[in-house]
Formats: sequence, C-alpha cells, structure tokens
Amino acid sequence: MFLSSERVELRTVKKKDLEILSELVQKRDIEKLTGYVYPKTEKGWEKYYEGNQITDNRIWFLIIDRKSGKIIGETGFLRIFMPWRISDFSLVIWDKEFWGNGYGKETSKLMLDYGFNHLNLNRLSIGVVGFNENGIKFWKGVGFVEEGKQIDGYFCNGEYSDFIMMYLLEKDYRYNLLSKLDVDFKE
Repeated sequence: MFLSSERVELRTVKKKDLEILSELVQKRDIEKLTGYVYPKTEKGWEKYYEGNQITDNRIWFLIIDRKSGKIIGETGFLRIFMPWRISDFSLVIWDKEFWGNGYGKETSKLMLDYGFNHLNLNRLSIGVVGFNENGIKFWKGVGFVEEGKQIDGYFCNGEYSDFIMMYLLEKDYRYNLLSKLDVDFKE
C-alpha cells in the first residue's frame, strides 16, 4: 500500500493484477466513459504493466477497497512535466458496486494531497466526456473548473460528443478544496 484512507488503499500495479483488471475494464458501458476504444490484448496488458513500472512521467495506482481487498478502479497522474509542475489526472471506479458511495471522492483526496503536497505539482488537468454528467458533477465537486470544450472531440457508439477540459490549481486546492472534502487519513 502506498496511500490509504478509511476505506481506500492505493498501491502500484502488480503482474498478478492484470487478469482482474482485464475483466473489470471489459465492461463496455463503463469503457465508453473513459475513451477506451480498442480491446486490450495480452501484449497490450504487458505494455500497460511495463509502463506503470516507470515513474518518469506517469504515476499509477490501483484503487483497493480496504474492507474486501478488491480492486475497484485505477487512478494516477500521467503526462507529468515537472519543469512546469503540471500533470493530467485520471480516476476511474471500474466496479459499479462502488459508484455513488464516496470512493471516488476519497480517492481524489488522497491523490490531490499526494500531487500538490508531495510531488509539488501546480496544475492538474482532466478531460471528461460531455455526456458523462455524473463525471462532470463529480469533478466540479472536488474543485476542478471547466476551462473549455473540444467540440465533437469524442466519438462513441456512432455519435460525437464534446470533450470537457477541466483544471485544478494548487492555490485553489489550498484555499477551497480542503474545506470541502471530509476524509480521515491514516499514515
């Protein structure tokens, strides 16, 4: 375990996790919210694993439910560029059983703390598919601000949708976010 809170543990990806992840990620109704288009092959999973073993520009974790020990999602920073102190941020709860119960918020608090207070990032960016209204509401709820749209920037099930670009600055995290999130951290 690398980071943890009351109900969530974040740890790096192990080879033994790939089979479980493969099953979770194959759910098309969730995949369409994340941008996955192609099925992941065995070689694709190997590349995913290898990519997560190097932390030069990517730091990736599995989200584990502490009570059951079950992998429920993934989160991480990607396209990290330290000279500018920026990164993209991703968080996906793959297991629908854990949707709407605060696991995403708890995970985001761990990651935001890690990104701003330990990695010294200044800006995090995310992109959300326009039809994912719950996702947009979630990200706004943890402090992200909409900064633009890629009109018809996403294609799924024969239709185009806008891609909503959002950001969170370290100064906004400090002044606004800490009072909004209520998660008890454990060292």
